[in-house]
Amino acid sequence: MMKFTNLPKKLKQRIGPLAFYLGIISLLCVSIYFAYWLGGRLADVDEKTVAQQSERLDQLYQQIEGLEYQTNVLSVELDIERSANEELQAELTELQNDNYALRRDVAFYQKIMAPELEQGGVVIESFALTPNANKRHFHFSLALLQIEQRRQFVEGNITIELQARTGEKTVKRYNLLELANIEPRPHAFSMRYFSLLEGDFILPEGVLPEHVDVRVTLTQGGQGQLERRFYWTQSIRKNRSLELESNQQS
Repeated sequence: MMKFTNLPKKLKQRIGPLAFYLGIISLLCVSIYFAYWLGGRLADVDEKTVAQQSERLDQLYQQIEGLEYQTNVLSVELDIERSANEELQAELTELQNDNYALRRDVAFYQKIMAPELEQGGVVIESFALTPNANKRHFHFSLALLQIEQRRQFVEGNITIELQARTGEKTVKRYNLLELANIEPRPHAFSMRYFSLLEGDFILPEGVLPEHVDVRVTLTQGGQGQLERRFYWTQSIRKNRSLELESNQQS
């Protein structure tokens, strides 16, 4: 320790006071210059870091503003869709009420004018025939409808018979469900509000169809039997797909 403290004195005596103090001043200048240079470098690094952070912060603010704008737009669109949906729901409810009212009116008049067509709040709504490309190939569609607003299911059986002539006086009846390969026979159904039975069949050779008799027997949710006759010529409707094909070919 004593040697280290005596080192400046020995150095001063060896090189002389002037050189010693000039060396100290030079060392201090170099130290000050290095400290200044290092501080400048650190300041530049800090400025660049601050600039980068500031730029990144501006970008984040812009992204936040963009997201807020999108959120506001989506919120407005959601409110519009919600309002439109509420209006549609109100219109649908009104239409359903009108529909049920019409069904009640139909049921009332049907019970007076044709009571045999309604049983247990169920009616045979429609029967339609659509010809396919083959002249003897047809598609049938049978619709059953509940005309009373009920919550319970209705079950029963359906039979469909086709009456046709094979000669001037020969009358023959065909099970349309058998022709359409629909099993079981008679066809069992379970419905709530409505039921749709569809199928395709080929008309036997050499027959002239006259009418179709539909019979519905209710087994649950109602009792009784419904029968309705549909004449062949009145039940046939145009096949739009065939019309389009013929128009394209022409």
